[in-house]
Amino acid sequence: MKSYDELQAAMEAIQLQMVETKKNERTNALKEVKRLCREFGFTAGCIRVR
Repeated sequence: MKSYDELQAAMEAIQLQMVETKKNERTNALKEVKRLCREFGFTAGCIRVR
């Protein structure tokens, strides 16, 4: 069985991976939205937040 310190270190490593993955997913989603806006000719004026 692993020690508490080993498990704690593993948990911290996983949490860092989660943060990095979330950042990458957001970046990729934003790139996809920008690509689709260019493809279909959307501008900031076309998309209004209410």
